[in-house]
Amino acid sequence: MNLQLQLFVRILIIAVICIVSSAWYVLYQTNQQALNEAEATASRIEHQIRQQLLQMFQRYDFTQSFPDIGLWNKIDSVPGSCTQFLSRTQSRQRSLCNATQASNKDYPIWFGHFYTQFFNPGVEVKRSVNFNAIKYGTILVTLNVDIETARAWHNLQAALGVLVVTIMALCCLVFITINRMLKPAKDIVAGLEKMRAGDLAIRLPDFDIAEWKRTSHAINALVSTQQNIMAENKQLSIKIMNTQEEEHRYISRELHDEFGQCLAGINAVTTSASQSAKNSCPEIVEELNSIRHITGHMMSALRDLLTRLRPAELDELGLETSLKQLIKSWNQRSSGKTHYSLSLVGNMDELAETLAVHTYRIVQECLTNIAKHASAEHAEVNINIQEENALSLIIKDDGVADLSAFSSSNGLGLLGIHERVAALGGDLSLDTQINGGLVVTIILPMTQKAEA
Repeated sequence: MNLQLQLFVRILIIAVICIVSSAWYVLYQTNQQALNEAEATASRIEHQIRQQLLQMFQRYDFTQSFPDIGLWNKIDSVPGSCTQFLSRTQSRQRSLCNATQASNKDYPIWFGHFYTQFFNPGVEVKRSVNFNAIKYGTILVTLNVDIETARAWHNLQAALGVLVVTIMALCCLVFITINRMLKPAKDIVAGLEKMRAGDLAIRLPDFDIAEWKRTSHAINALVSTQQNIMAENKQLSIKIMNTQEEEHRYISRELHDEFGQCLAGINAVTTSASQSAKNSCPEIVEELNSIRHITGHMMSALRDLLTRLRPAELDELGLETSLKQLIKSWNQRSSGKTHYSLSLVGNMDELAETLAVHTYRIVQECLTNIAKHASAEHAEVNINIQEENALSLIIKDDGVADLSAFSSSNGLGLLGIHERVAALGGDLSLDTQINGGLVVTIILPMTQKAEA
């Protein structure tokens, strides 16, 4: 549940509590009003009876009717209530019910049960009538249950009508206000989603609300710092890979110049000694031939190692020739099991040395993965220098598309390729073909040309 909905639900709960509390207060006040009116009626009748007694004793006239209920009609009593005078003797019992408003039940039955259970609509108010220290009787005012319940229901309807309309209007205003106040949160979340997707160039705007404004400033500062760190890491990665390539070049040259020359010398001396031994000492010719075979094997292994470290064609003849030689060597190794093909569009000599070396390494690593894991019959390498100064590299095969083969962490596989592409500021995507096989698509910017 989002924050906006949570706030709205809580406001709605508070509104319901306010409505229930207000309804209870209205019913309580209605009941108290009826009780006060009954007590006021009883007080007025008591006062009227005392006045009648006073006149009777002052005039010594005890022939008139006591109490005179005709005088009670002049008193405003509670509608539907009954007033009784209970004397000490049965001869003076009097009773008057206000029949000006008929008793009706224009309220729901459930409300009648509820109001009767929690309140006392049929309350009875008693007042003793004393005069000259003599108690003449008791006044009893009884309220009509149906009329009081109906009055409570009408008061509740009127109060709740106004209250519900007010709360609904207030909820709408609060909802609009909350929606406006939380709009910056949506913008912040959208910006963070773009940042998580890799778009660190985006910046959050300045908001009118101080809290959101401080939040946007903090996020922008954090993203700027992260962007600088990633740029520094990218430069450091390029420097590390370039340093590694320079080290490979140095080791390759040293092995070629020192170890390779030594092996060539051993092979030459062995051949010369074998020729001489045929006449003077034929029994050692076989051992010399064994030494020559071992030397030849070592030279073959050295050539493979030099190719892995730094192919001589890459420095001497360029990327295009090196790639063609690489494809030729893989076709020779596969012995017809896998056919490798190469397609080049554009002038490969336009590429900077750094980009050319990394392009060669990426193709080399992808072909190695195809040979180890794909079991493919055909593998294609397509390189296209696009007009928008970008290099497109697509390597695909028709073998088994096993993405787990690219999870190696030893510098080869997807991790090594991804690190190279990320350091060069490119994009890498993997896809599978309908008829099987994997498609590796890499787009590299040619900004390295200006740095060459």
